[in-house]
Amino acid sequence: MGYPYRRYWRYPFYPMPLYPPFMPPYPPSPEDELRMLEDYKRELEAELKDLEEELKSVEARIEELRKTLGQKG
Repeated sequence: MGYPYRRYWRYPFYPMPLYPPFMPPYPPSPEDELRMLEDYKRELEAELKDLEEELKSVEARIEELRKTLGQKG
C-alpha cells in the first residue's frame, strides 16, 4: 500500500498568473481621426476602382460567351 500523500506531490500547484487590467485606448485627436478617415477613403476609392475594372472584364466575358452561344445555337 502506497503513501496517501503520493498523488499530491506529482502535480504541483501552479497559481493563476496575474495580468494587468485592460486599459481601453484613448480616443484619437480630431487631427488623427481626420488623417485616418482620409487614408481609409483613399483605400476604399482604390478598391472601388479595382472592382469596376473587374466588373468590366466580367461583362465583356459575358458578352463574348453570349455571342459564342448565339452562333452555335
